[in-house]
Formats: sequence, structure tokens, C-alpha cells
Amino acid sequence: MLLATVAWAQPKTIDKIVAQVGENIILQSEIETIYYQEASNGTVSADLRCLIMEQLITQKLLLIQAQKDSVEVTDEQVEYELERRLRYYESLFGSKEKMEEFYGKTFQEMKEEFREDIRDILLSDRMKGQIAGDITISPSEVRAFFNKIPTDSLPYFDAEVEYAQIAIVPQPTAEQKAYAREKAEGIRQRILDGDDFELLASIYSEDPGSKEIGGDLGCQTRGTFVTEFDAAAFKLQPGEISEVVATQFGYHIIRLESRQGNTACLKHILITPPVTNSNIQLATKKLDSIRAAIISGTLSFREAAAKYSDDEGSNLVGGDVTNFQNGGSMFAIDELDPEVYYAIEKLDPGEVSEIISYTSYDGKRGLRIVQLKSQSDPHRANLEDDYYRMQAAAKNEKQMQILSDWVERKLKSAYLKIDPIYDGCENIQELMRVANDVGRK
Repeated sequence: MLLATVAWAQPKTIDKIVAQVGENIILQSEIETIYYQEASNGTVSADLRCLIMEQLITQKLLLIQAQKDSVEVTDEQVEYELERRLRYYESLFGSKEKMEEFYGKTFQEMKEEFREDIRDILLSDRMKGQIAGDITISPSEVRAFFNKIPTDSLPYFDAEVEYAQIAIVPQPTAEQKAYAREKAEGIRQRILDGDDFELLASIYSEDPGSKEIGGDLGCQTRGTFVTEFDAAAFKLQPGEISEVVATQFGYHIIRLESRQGNTACLKHILITPPVTNSNIQLATKKLDSIRAAIISGTLSFREAAAKYSDDEGSNLVGGDVTNFQNGGSMFAIDELDPEVYYAIEKLDPGEVSEIISYTSYDGKRGLRIVQLKSQSDPHRANLEDDYYRMQAAAKNEKQMQILSDWVERKLKSAYLKIDPIYDGCENIQELMRVANDVGRK
């Protein structure tokens, strides 16, 4: 689905409201953002903006229902998804600095700009799962789906791989945590004694997204940050300096610049516990013993991932890694991280790599081992080699039909207004006919 991605840059456009769904509005800039993101990937269809509008209308309906049903996503889930997506784009550019230079924004500024977009995507996806997620597809349905595809329209698949990973992030010792806290306490005291907050942030802060701008986090709404940070920040008075606040990222010193209702303008200094070669050696030793247990057969890869992996995105599913681009499990060769590609290049399915480098969603450096689960040669789709792909496609078609029926029912009780510039979109006109038909029944 087009809305599975967030575009990080797009041409400037004169903005205006182009649709309203209930109390939710859709801006022209939202359409253009997604349009230019898709256009950057190659040729686009003539009706792409029509399709984007339809998907945004569906998303707004899902968000309305999510609010009614008290569906929620946590700040941690939003943070994880933001980090995961940004780390992916960082890998495309080769470094955070190159990505920031290209977009003209800091890592932190990009996170804050798209935080609410990510929250909406996660909420609508969760609501969609409640509506159409719990369905099954029988083998006969898979065959029927495959057989209705014209032979000359069967997709051609490039060589692809499927892999799983177990990641270990070196953990600081109690002494290292105590050292970091003591360092933060010392910096806080210097600020209280009159030293310049912005200068100390630029010298000592270990948050790369705000360090170079004096620790500035901008103005954010309550719930933007992890729970401990949020709670401390919104207790402050303008100009007040917080106590040292411990979070999963390290130790923070927070200053409230100003506040209006649930929006606070903040600066912070982050001190992280140092990770030394001894921490890395311990992590290497641990991961090496896990790998040995897997290879000897005393522990399965899935069991080890669930028990030991620090990668919160894959440890709940046996270490299986999801392709961010398509939401599936298969990766084209050019979609792989270079480290992963070289690690699995000479492996057979089921084999486990040597230990390689790893970066967690929150930027922490670690180690990982990778298992090659499957690989395929370039070929045209067939049921023998691609049964699970066809099963997923058939299931997706069934889910889309369920969702389409749900949207049609909801439109009959929802307010829908769309700008006349979309009058030429057949799909949008059909939605309008459904929404307006209620008055005649």
C-alpha cells in the first residue's frame, strides 16, 4: 500500500484542504508528498493521485474508528518505527551526515516532523488488522487466485533471499551507568551555577540530532517522547532545569523553554554510558556461544532469537527480518545491507553466518549472526516455488475486499467532502456516490 511509506522530502506546493472525512482533513501537500515519493521510484500511473486520495480517505476512516474503539499505540512503538525507517534511509545514503545534508534537516528534526504521520500509520494498520486481519486462506483459494492470473501477466521475480538474525547490543556495566549519571549530574550542576546550557550541550551531549543546535528539540506535544522523559519535561516551569532523567537512551538534563497547554519547547543534554572493548568482548563471547549451540543442534535459531536477541523488531518472530519496502520477508539482493549480503553470500539455506556488525533501531552499535532461511533464482511465478507468495497475495486480496466492504459501510454514516479537482477520478466519484446514497435510503 502506498501509505506504508513516509516521504522525507518533496517539492514545495501551495497547500489547501482537498478533502474532509468527518472532522479529519486531507491536505494537497499530503497527496503530493506521497506522489513524489512514488514518482522517485520510477514511472507512475496517470491516476496515482486518485489512488492516493482513496487510500488517505480510508486511513482517515480507520483513524476515526480507532479513536471510537480506544485503539492505541505506545510512544515506544512510534519511536521504534521512526528509528527503523530513518535507519533504513540512512543506510541508503551511507551515513547520517549525508542524509541530513541532502534533506537539509537534522536527524531529530526529521523524526519530529514525521512522528504524528508514523503514529497515524501504526494506528490505522492496527485498526485494519482488527477489521480484516483474522482471516485464513485455503489451498483451493490460493490455486483459484493463481489460475485467474493470465500467463503473460504472471510476475517475474529476481533472485531473492529470506533471512533471520540474532542481535546482541553490548550492555554497560553498573559502574559505567554510574559514571554516566555522575557525569550528567556534574553538567547539571555547572548549568545551575551559571554555565551556558547550549554551549555545554554542543560540547557534551551525545544526541547527534540536537547536539549541534544547542540541544534544541523544538516544540513537541505531550506523548512525543518516551514516558520517563515526557513525565519529567511536562513538570517543569519555563527556564527550569530538570533533575537527571534516566531513559533507555541514557541520562538526560532537560530545560523547558516555554509551554502552551500540551505543547512544550525543550532543550536537552544526553549522556550515554560508555561502551568499551570489554563490553564488546563480552557480547562477542555471548553471541559466539549462542551460535555454537545453534550449529550443534542443542538450540534452534528461532528459540535463540526469542530468548537472547536484542532486536525488538524480530525477536518476537523467531528472528525473522521484515523487508521495510514491501512488508514481506523476501529481499532482492540490492535491498540487503552490504554486511548481510557478504555474510550470507556463500551460505546454504539453514546455515548461520559468522558474527557481523549491527546497528539497533535507536542507533546503538552491536553484533549479530544471520541465518539464510531461503533463496530463489530469477524466475516467473509458479505455485511450486512461490506458493507462499501467492498465498499472501490471495490473502491480501481477500483482506482488501473485506476492508473495501467496511469502508463502504462507514461512508454511509460519515461526512465526506472532496475538492472538485478530483471529479475526474472514477474511484473517488464512486466513494462520493456511496456516501451520498444514504440520504436516499
